[in-house]
Amino acid sequence: MTHPLESATATATTSATATATFAHGPVPAARPMRGALAAEWTKLTTLRSTWLFLLTAVVVTGLTTSSVAVTLHDKGASAAEPVAFTAIYVLVFVTAGLAMLSVTGEYATGGIVHTFQCVPDRGRVLLAKSMVLASVAFVTGLVLGAAGTAAGALFMDVSVLDLTEVTGRILAIALYLALMSVIAVGLGAVVRHSAGTITALFLLLLVIPAVLGMVPVDSIAEIARFLPLAAGARFVADGPAPYGAGLAVALLAAWSAAALVAATRIVRRRDA
Repeated sequence: MTHPLESATATATTSATATATFAHGPVPAARPMRGALAAEWTKLTTLRSTWLFLLTAVVVTGLTTSSVAVTLHDKGASAAEPVAFTAIYVLVFVTAGLAMLSVTGEYATGGIVHTFQCVPDRGRVLLAKSMVLASVAFVTGLVLGAAGTAAGALFMDVSVLDLTEVTGRILAIALYLALMSVIAVGLGAVVRHSAGTITALFLLLLVIPAVLGMVPVDSIAEIARFLPLAAGARFVADGPAPYGAGLAVALLAAWSAAALVAATRIVRRRDA
């Protein structure tokens, strides 16, 4: 049975890619990256599933942030603490889901064939998708981070509102969601199926760290602290990882780059 979001993806992706292919032809060689970015932006913004995901992100942020804020009684907590928790453990799956579906939806409908006809360089396609999805996730993070902070200040009994600290948290949330979207694009390109990609993302973020943490060997358990979720928690919310925010964001960037490079190599060899 076809998932309703994939049905929406199928209709819009086929229409957008066919228009790009037959109305305008391949992307001109003189401006290949700009053309690839424009094509990816057009496809993303004409999908109903994009707006459903963004609406879901708003609802999830509102419900989760307000719930965490009500139950958080730490008088020294920042007003941005509830939305930081929401971004790290909940909102990331919504924005990553959008990034994932932008790739797997095209494979499901065959639209990826038209995309590769317009932009034969597989690496350029994945880079353009990553840049567009990361930009959308970053802006979404800024907007929801600000709204979630306001909700935190409203629903928490007592909170600290330090504008410098709050601004840093919101920027960290936005960057975290952007980098995780790139990882989702890479996983989607490698796996090609929505269910498989979601499973891989769930394993990478939640299951593997939990399993490693239970291993009674310190050197193995320590590996979990360098996985994306732990690095994100350290970067966004001063989590318990034994390194600073600078190394945390560097780890997230390294994971994103690794996912994109690996996906590019696999797609070039497999989908030639």
